[in-house]
This record gives sequence, structure tokens and C-alpha cells, in this order.
Amino acid sequence: MTTSRIEAGAGDSSSQASGTRLDSDVAELFAKGAATERGARTRAALVAAASACFAEFGYNSTRIADIVQNAGVAHGSFYRHFAGKGEILVAVIEPCVRDLLETSRRTEPGEDERSALIRATTAYFTTYARHRHLMRVTREASAADPEGFAELWLRIRGEFTRRNVRWVNSLVRRGVIDPDCDVEMLAESLGAMTDQLAYVKIGVPREAPRAEQLTRMGRAAGDIWYRALPFVEP
Repeated sequence: MTTSRIEAGAGDSSSQASGTRLDSDVAELFAKGAATERGARTRAALVAAASACFAEFGYNSTRIADIVQNAGVAHGSFYRHFAGKGEILVAVIEPCVRDLLETSRRTEPGEDERSALIRATTAYFTTYARHRHLMRVTREASAADPEGFAELWLRIRGEFTRRNVRWVNSLVRRGVIDPDCDVEMLAESLGAMTDQLAYVKIGVPREAPRAEQLTRMGRAAGDIWYRALPFVEP
């Protein structure tokens, strides 16, 4: 197997594009705001209240009435800012998404590819654990609201997939991996595997995993990413 270094990471577990600049499709989802300072305060209060309600009650059991009561605003104020629960959940998870992209993008000079992937997947799982209640809610919401939040979530997930694709394509261009590989399916499969492992081992359990468990997961997932790449033999 090749010993050349992978200088940039990949997607759901190792997206390492510079900064947290988002593609226009996702940036548009996160760009919504209020026109006035008062409106901005109301919107922020609603988002904070929704975050607390979703974490405590889950997506299905959270009502708009719960959110506005928690926020201390009138019921009608909600619909001046959000079309429904799916749209406010997008606002709630924006910091989670940006955090996942940021913490899993970094590279270290001189790292070999296996070490880089293990470090990046471990960083992803560690960050996922900090947001595990809300990440679990996204799964619940996707199943419960297929024509609402699910469509929005797929657009957000597409950000990770596109970064995976760009990373795999960079390896193809540099002659590191087989140019005949199915780039999009490889990128999607590795990202989906990492996301599912995070959900099952971090999002679902009653208690958050300890640091050593996150390290084990990162090592296993990083190894899978490494071994799945169709390296070109020297």
C-alpha cells in the first residue's frame, strides 16, 4: 500500500477544506436572520428555547407552544421568523454543523495518511459527542418530517458529501488512488458509515461515551477510511 501522504482530509469524519466556508446551497439555509435588533433578539430567544425543548422532549413531542413559552414570546412571533419546527431546527443545529466541519478539517504537517484519518475521525466523534442530543434529534426529525426537515437535512448533509468528493478527487488528480474508482459513491459511503457509527455509539445510548471509547471509534473508523481507498501501487 502506498506510503505517500494525504495532505487534505475528508468529509463527515475528515472534511478538511479551509475554514468553515459553506457551499451556497447550505449557506442560504443558514443566512436567514431578523431585520431589526429587536427581531434578532426574539429570533435568538426562540432558537435557544427550541434547542432546550428538542434536547429535552425530542422532535415529535416538542410543540410550538413549548418553544414560545420557553422563549417568553407571543405565539405569533414564532411564525414571523420560522415556517415550522423543521425550519427552526435548522437554525438550532447550525452551530453543531459548523463545529463538526471546523474540528474535523484540520491537518498536521508531516502526517501520514492513516494517522491523519484517525485523528480527523476521532475529532469528529468527539465533537459529535458534545452535540449528541441535538444530532439524535436530527435523525428523529428526518424520519418524522420527510417532506419538511428531511429535505433540509439532506441539503446540509450534502455539504459533507461534497467535501468528501473534492477530497477524493484531489487524491485522484495527484495519482494517489485509482482514477477509475467511483468517486461519488466512495465519498458517500465513507461519510454515511461514519455518521451511522456516530449515531449508534454516541447519539442513541443513554450516557455519552468516555474519551477512550471515542478514541477507539476514531481509530477503527480512520482505519476503515484508509483501507477503503483504492491506492495506486508504486
